[in-house]
Amino acid sequence: MSLLYKSTHLKGHLVRNRVVFPPMVCFNWSDNYGIVSKLHLEHYEKRSVGGVGMVIVEATAINPLGRLAPSQLGIWNEQQVDGLSRLADVINSNGAISLLQIHHAGDKTPKSVTEEPVAPSSYILSDGRKTKSLTKGEIKMIQLDFLEAALRAEKAGFHGIEIHGAHGYLINQFLSPTLNQRKDEYGGTFENRLRFIKEVMEMLTDQLPENFILGYRHGANTPDLDGGMEIAKALEKMGVDLLHVSAGIGEADAHPTVPAEFPYNWIVYMGSEVQKTVDIPVILVNGIRTPPEAEELINNNDGDFVAIGRGILVDSKWSVKGAESKTVNPCHRCRPRCYYIVDGRKCPQYTNA
Repeated sequence: MSLLYKSTHLKGHLVRNRVVFPPMVCFNWSDNYGIVSKLHLEHYEKRSVGGVGMVIVEATAINPLGRLAPSQLGIWNEQQVDGLSRLADVINSNGAISLLQIHHAGDKTPKSVTEEPVAPSSYILSDGRKTKSLTKGEIKMIQLDFLEAALRAEKAGFHGIEIHGAHGYLINQFLSPTLNQRKDEYGGTFENRLRFIKEVMEMLTDQLPENFILGYRHGANTPDLDGGMEIAKALEKMGVDLLHVSAGIGEADAHPTVPAEFPYNWIVYMGSEVQKTVDIPVILVNGIRTPPEAEELINNNDGDFVAIGRGILVDSKWSVKGAESKTVNPCHRCRPRCYYIVDGRKCPQYTNA
């Protein structure tokens, strides 16, 4: 059997294989209150029954003014915990490890949520809005939002969380020397730009159980791959247990050059490079569609886990089929954009998944 389908342990938890269903937002499935819906429960049940080792539930807002959409799942109050508890139970009872991604959009918060998104610094966005530079008091409040969200996730029964530090969202903005122009202890030097997440991690490691998994979605090209690898090493020292390597805010959107002999894209390549620099597990992600591709990455020791997003969206039994060498449903790579960005039910494979 391929290493992809062999079990491993993560912070005392048995993970039945190395296949991860990554956080893929199901737009328009919740409401303005951020409550888990029946659609969410059915969606995550199918994918945990389908044999993945780990499910990372989609970006869940820690603050209503930091949502990426009005219908985003939320974890900013106690009323949201009951639905999240049912969601964690659906995943856990079907044999998968459950993590909840906690998130603040920062300057990516849309007009439909707020006219004044917050950010490390003040600047004009492409839609004409001006960001509000966070005061130190406001920074502390958002850091507490992350802590309280993590405590609620633990209360709901998740095995851990994934802090969203990639894709240009708030934590990624603090780490970016381009967007973070602060002159105080939260900006400027490498250590200062790390201070926001370092202080969050100090609270989490102090107040959460020893076996609670602290994952981190890492934008490894912030500001470039060398800088991203230094950040990865710093995150490991802070107590991060699991790195999920993706894209972030790079200098002029520069991508690292992928060696000709590496058969995958620049995001997967970054994950393989980060994996060489840290001793904690690394999840590879982006454009990995088929079981043979995932198997090759694990067998070559390019990463410790492989996240299959669209592949599992279109085939919830991807893991079971892969282990049995059966053909998985193909993703149609819809253009001009993936229909899941609008509503998962519009995916051509939705009824077949």
